[in-house]
Amino acid sequence: MRRLADALDTGPASLYAHVVNKADLDELLMGRLCGKLALPVPDAATWRDQIRGVCTDMRDQYLKYPGISRAALAMAPTDLEVLRVNEGMLAILLAGGVEPQTAAWTIDALFLYVAAYCLEAAIARQRAVDGDAEWVHDRAELHRRFSALPEATFPLTRRYATELTSGEGHERFDFTLSLMVDGFARR
Repeated sequence: MRRLADALDTGPASLYAHVVNKADLDELLMGRLCGKLALPVPDAATWRDQIRGVCTDMRDQYLKYPGISRAALAMAPTDLEVLRVNEGMLAILLAGGVEPQTAAWTIDALFLYVAAYCLEAAIARQRAVDGDAEWVHDRAELHRRFSALPEATFPLTRRYATELTSGEGHERFDFTLSLMVDGFARR
């Protein structure tokens, strides 16, 4: 709150006239971010693509504002815009034939996954800026380290170092999101 007050050239007491605490501020920020998300009209034929699309759009918004993913992990959805996204995701899942209880928990899991993915990206980006553990960003170095592990203890990690370190851009995000959505659909 002090850093925000400094950035706005005011005092923390002035901020508290508008927000109760940092959690309240986080919720307002999440609401603003969710207000930017477009939600499709639920369609039973394309619901999987629709829910993946909402999550991908959410991911892209979170990545624009690296600190927001930390806030997203620590809040319950009460902001009207956050609830609008929750409602839209629920409608998409129900249109796809997902049972209500499974749909409700699926939304929670998807929000958590998107936030965790983006938090990891934000931490890695900050470490690169700070020069801390830069090797994490270097896939070739990570592959070299996996390949150099003692074979007696890590035979599979050594053998599959290429697979363990593969994936460009958001390939891993898309893969995991598809696994989740397909798993929820079968349930």
